[in-house]
Amino acid sequence: MGVYIENMEMPKDGSWKTVRIYPDGTCAVPNWQGDCTFIKDAQAVPVPPHGRLIDADGEIGVNVTMMPGEKCRVDLIAPTIIPPEEGE
Repeated sequence: MGVYIENMEMPKDGSWKTVRIYPDGTCAVPNWQGDCTFIKDAQAVPVPPHGRLIDADGEIGVNVTMMPGEKCRVDLIAPTIIPPEEGE
């Protein structure tokens, strides 16, 4: 099982941030004084066991396989966002 944080983006400048997640799903970034700045509109939600999760709105590739004596096979390939959990 994992956690997904809605409305939060990955850092763009190569830095990292510590994110505090509270039991109600609110998220905050702690500072050196021990206070926290809450992240507006960020909400942590549990991700239940799952198969491969893809970006269905992202760029989708097409893989066409033609073998002699077989029908044409077309596979749509979308970017994987979260790989499948073990056993899924």
